[in-house]
Amino acid sequence: MLYFISTPIGNLNDISLRAIDVIRSSDYLYAEDTRNLKKLLKFINLKVKSKSLHEHNEQKASLEIIENIKNGKTISIVSDAGTPVVSDPGYKLIQICLEENIKYTLIPGPSSVLSSLVMSGLSPDKFSFYGFIPRKAGDQARFFEILSNDVKTSIVFESPKRIKKTLVNLQKFVGINRKISLCKEMTKIHEDVYRGNISEIIKDIENEKINLKGELVLVIEGANNNKIDLNITMQIKNEFLSKLSASDSAKLISMLTGKNKRDIYKKLIEK
Repeated sequence: MLYFISTPIGNLNDISLRAIDVIRSSDYLYAEDTRNLKKLLKFINLKVKSKSLHEHNEQKASLEIIENIKNGKTISIVSDAGTPVVSDPGYKLIQICLEENIKYTLIPGPSSVLSSLVMSGLSPDKFSFYGFIPRKAGDQARFFEILSNDVKTSIVFESPKRIKKTLVNLQKFVGINRKISLCKEMTKIHEDVYRGNISEIIKDIENEKINLKGELVLVIEGANNNKIDLNITMQIKNEFLSKLSASDSAKLISMLTGKNKRDIYKKLIEK
């Protein structure tokens, strides 16, 4: 049997009794970082043979896992933090299980995504989880274009080192007034949530009012709560365009209203 076990995202006391029982009954545990796994095993006072499963050995390790299961072994994939497979290795293994008709199940538990969504204060009715933000400029621009038009609350991961630059770039697409929440160190001793519009959060980071040390989850308000009023009259349009280019007009209107510059630009150049 194959188990995917969710683990605490910070506070080890959040480990479930069911997760402990399954770990105890496992012949082998696989984890992306066995050092984190050893800390968890020490906390719950268990000793189980551990092996690595990461992006560089996922194919090889998956075949090894399948072979062990066919030989009657109980295998558990243990997340470093949160739910396995989500922004974690394991998807390839699941695909092989489906092809080989091998049964597997999930032991649910803590989730940084859901915890941050609840703590953000933004609408939880519908949301999109995008994982890690792309690093390359071109990929990031395309990503922000999609995100800026998503009417649902968006959730992404970002590192403390890149968060300020990321927010500055994101602001170019969503405007200065889009609400965000920066959730730090969820469930840990130094847990904190910083809420405000994007320009306020950037300013607080610049003024060192926000401690960026630790793991971050960024939650972004959906576009439906911040849409531009598209009723730009012909008179207003002509007034701006008689003195400025469409690009400069859009930039100025965006600065004054906090609305998306690209949406404004598209409206201005409409025939």
